[in-house]
Amino acid sequence: MKHAKRLGFSLLVLVLFFGGTEVLLRVLGLPTQDERPVFEHNKVYWQVEDNLVDEPMTHKELGVSFPVSTDDHGFRPPHHDSPGSFRIAAMGCSTTFGWGVADSETYPAQLQAILRERGHDVQVINAGQPGYTSFQGLWLWDQELADMDIDLALAGFVVQDAREVAYSDKSQAVMQGEADFLKSNVLYKWRLYQVLQTSLGAVQTRAKEHGNTRRVPGADYLENLRALRAKVQAGGGEIAHFGYPLEVAGYTEEHRRLLRLEAQDKGIPHLDPSETIAQRVRAGERLYFAPQDPGHANAAGNRAIAELVADWLIQEGLVP
Repeated sequence: MKHAKRLGFSLLVLVLFFGGTEVLLRVLGLPTQDERPVFEHNKVYWQVEDNLVDEPMTHKELGVSFPVSTDDHGFRPPHHDSPGSFRIAAMGCSTTFGWGVADSETYPAQLQAILRERGHDVQVINAGQPGYTSFQGLWLWDQELADMDIDLALAGFVVQDAREVAYSDKSQAVMQGEADFLKSNVLYKWRLYQVLQTSLGAVQTRAKEHGNTRRVPGADYLENLRALRAKVQAGGGEIAHFGYPLEVAGYTEEHRRLLRLEAQDKGIPHLDPSETIAQRVRAGERLYFAPQDPGHANAAGNRAIAELVADWLIQEGLVP
């Protein structure tokens, strides 16, 4: 009886201490935040509008528009209209989405065409969304892809994850109190936990200087990749790591290294054709919208990437 009373008293002290600390931190407004923070995107999560039909989108660097069609998931063609086929979800940012090219010229669309020409009964879902990092990719999986019977997910998150910004995606979610994020990360509702994470550098609530952090820092990047792998496998599929190639890899090198090392450590299929594409560019092939936009592949570049991915999928036995 005495032990029970002591335990109850100890628990009461803990509750009063942590509860009082939480109230005090809220009264003091800690952790402090910038009054008008400048985020990379206004929202934490977003999708391209669904059911578009040849909607013109503006490629600002080129000063031209390109037609975009989407299904009821906000995904560009090819559309998943063949039940029973092996389903590949190509996940990534605007590079996967196919910024600047027509629906049939994106790398996922051309990948499906190539694989079918070679006798493989596959569907390739273009799950690329402009501006996406692995942080948004996790949300997209839960929102759209989890119920689509995906057999293989190509995790192509590199380009946006490595970008330097004032606040990481996670920091923005915490500062804006994003409901979907907090629902899966309930501890971030507590100011005491936020203070601890801020002190450890895991969350940034004040900008020291614009461009002083990555949208998804290395530790968060690995965490996201592992979480995505668990989600894909829970749905009965498998994951592969894809380092989407840029004309010049540059600022993405560290994230590409992490993508490769995580694959090696966990036995995950991995492809990064960056050097192969760079060699072809140096040889004179025009595969990107350079010099105005060296980040997005043109139709020929998307074709080259799709061919490399198709060769690799077949060689590794990843498609039936």
